[in-house]
Amino acid sequence: MPVVTESVSFSAGTPHALFSVEVPEPTAPYPGQYAVTRDGQRFLVNTLVEQSTRPALTVVTSWTTVHAK
Repeated sequence: MPVVTESVSFSAGTPHALFSVEVPEPTAPYPGQYAVTRDGQRFLVNTLVEQSTRPALTVVTSWTTVHAK
């Protein structure tokens, strides 16, 4: 049953999922991981992205030190 609004009455059908999505665990101060457009036609969702490998991280220490021979 869809949502029905007639005059001052409101009736809603059984809720169901619109789509499947994985979102990260909520963290303060940003508990919502999604936003809805003003017209209600689109969702912007912060999702998890699968990575087969993580990018390498190179740490260079003492880069300003000059090594004399």
